[in-house]
Amino acid sequence: MPVARVPLGDRFVARSGRPPGWTPAAVALGSRLDDTLDRTVADRRAPGRAVAAALLLDRYALRLAAPVLAAFHELDTLLDARPCNVALGPDEQAPGWLAFAEPGIPARSDPAALCAGLLTGSLLPLADELATRTRVGRRVLRGSVAHAVALSALHLSWHRRAPDRLVAPTRDLLGRAGLAGLVTVGTVDVDGDSWMTVSRRACCLAFRTAPPGGPPPFCGTCPCRDPADVATDVVAAVRSFRERDGQRARSR
Repeated sequence: MPVARVPLGDRFVARSGRPPGWTPAAVALGSRLDDTLDRTVADRRAPGRAVAAALLLDRYALRLAAPVLAAFHELDTLLDARPCNVALGPDEQAPGWLAFAEPGIPARSDPAALCAGLLTGSLLPLADELATRTRVGRRVLRGSVAHAVALSALHLSWHRRAPDRLVAPTRDLLGRAGLAGLVTVGTVDVDGDSWMTVSRRACCLAFRTAPPGGPPPFCGTCPCRDPADVATDVVAAVRSFRERDGQRARSR
């Protein structure tokens, strides 16, 4: 399924239709949600269902938000992100793990429609259900949703001539859903240009999966990290991206 006019990377890949053998999200994250949580506990070595719920939502939100935001900002297309319209492939590590049953409709640059489809109509109801079933904090779960939106927009912004252009639209989208205080969306200077940067304000609980005596697996934007270190990592990542992008351009 194309979500942009140029390749954006694996995180933005999605399939279209209803591939045979794939599981509807309405089943895996609905009627069989308890089974999905139990598998997440085993796969991620989580200490319990509360941590598993946070990790499950974090992963799903990142996979869902990226193609939806790309289609909206790059093609002015609104993908139907409701669980009844999304299917999950058998390999969670493979690009294109998600499939959208419908190709999308004209978005008309309507942020309210994007918020209703991606957030209040999909990810936030799932967050509420996980909170009810596992008693994990709603701030943790809603923080994962906010982070997924912001981080997906950040990676999308790298492919734009003005790499800070999505800062304001992202803040607006998060504000519409009541998520603005759960992630910091700002800018950082990279060699004279302003680039988008993101840092979490609510932890995903991944550190709870550390083996005994092992280092905690903090993510790059973890609120447990010094914000200055997060910004330094963003600068390094941007420079690495620009170098790779330049190499690709020269090889054409």
